[in-house]
Amino acid sequence: MMRATAALAARVKRKGSNEMARLEGKVAVITGGGSGLGRAMAQRFVAEGASVLVADLNDEGGQATLDAIGDAERTAFQHVDVTNEEDCAGAVAEAVRRWGKLDIMVANAGIGAPGPIATLDKAAWDAVLAVNLTGVFLCAKHAFRAMREHGGVILGTASVAGLEGTPALGPYGASKAGVVQLMGTVALEGARYGIRANALCPAWTQTPMVDAFVSGARAPADEARARLVSGIPLGRLGDPADVASAAVYLASDEASFITGVAFRIDGGHLAGR
Repeated sequence: MMRATAALAARVKRKGSNEMARLEGKVAVITGGGSGLGRAMAQRFVAEGASVLVADLNDEGGQATLDAIGDAERTAFQHVDVTNEEDCAGAVAEAVRRWGKLDIMVANAGIGAPGPIATLDKAAWDAVLAVNLTGVFLCAKHAFRAMREHGGVILGTASVAGLEGTPALGPYGASKAGVVQLMGTVALEGARYGIRANALCPAWTQTPMVDAFVSGARAPADEARARLVSGIPLGRLGDPADVASAAVYLASDEASFITGVAFRIDGGHLAGR
């Protein structure tokens, strides 16, 4: 408690008067950092003072994230397939090699395979579970090992689809429900080491994955998007910045007593359910 209070008191401002440094001196790995939520989190983490290893299968997207951030000293990219344990271990090792430690793991890489259960191909099911759940497990496993001596934060990107049934998103929802459960388990196992773990649970958010989902819908894209918005009381899709803000908070010392939760970023979507 005293350490957390001291850390809060020691926060400093960077660059501009309105820019806080809530992650000052922290080292993070963010998987799926080449686009969407991962890119937004990488940008925000660096703005808040962290050094970030951007990990992604998409080399071009990863480099674009580094270019968007524009800080060569506090960013690096590594090609990572989160279904490959050596890649996950390697990302952790590279962050430690570059910056001496690992404080934050954001296991964010994810894919979808929309379609009704009755016609879903098993290979598509297997692929979604491999990336969205097994990939989070592998990242959490190796981050946990790197954090045992000094503590840290593990965030898994889940979804409100992991907290309710969602038509046409069977494997995606099942994988995200698994992430929620897994983060709870990591929170319990990690507490003795000062490791916190939480699941980020966004609603529909304006990302390339959602664009692809809307484009593949039977209805016209505008109608399909309006249907998604209709289920969000605040009247809009989420923005990647909304998720990045939540991630910064949960990764910071401000959230030092928050662990094992499914943190909803959903515009009120689940409030009445």
